[in-house]
Amino acid sequence: MSASWLETARNIIAELDRSLPADLSLKERRKAVREAYPWGERSMWPYKAWCKAQREYLSRFVTPEERLRNLPLTPLERLVAKSKRGDQS
Repeated sequence: MSASWLETARNIIAELDRSLPADLSLKERRKAVREAYPWGERSMWPYKAWCKAQREYLSRFVTPEERLRNLPLTPLERLVAKSKRGDQS
């Protein structure tokens, strides 16, 4: 059985991570992951899987303040934020 697109993407990013310096900035790390995309055209399921694996990886390096600025919220995070805003009203 072959690996899924997501598993393959995670493996590629993990291999890339082992080659990157530990003190690399988030911006440089994001650029390295973006440049490592292996499947040509950025569309359909392979690209969606890559984006998910990329988000999982980069989220480990983002502070809470940067997260709000640099990464879009997940549907669950949007729901929690919406409920918090509703509680304040």
